[in-house]
Amino acid sequence: MIGDTPEWYGDAPCMGNDDLFFSSHPSKRRQAVSVCESECAFTQQCLKFAVKHSVSIGVWGGKTGPDLARILEASVEVH
Repeated sequence: MIGDTPEWYGDAPCMGNDDLFFSSHPSKRRQAVSVCESECAFTQQCLKFAVKHSVSIGVWGGKTGPDLARILEASVEVH
């Protein structure tokens, strides 16, 4: 885990599902996004964590690596 592990992470549905949330297969990434959107109560906290720590690999807060890269790029342009 990058940085300090957030309190909510232990209760998130992604916990222990690295093969799904860090897969290079598009179908698994879509499935991971679906889990975020339908089962996770921590989507916003997760996305904020990924942006704060400049994470662009995996699915975080319902966003894929390319989505996260675009968010990070946009946040750098704003500052």
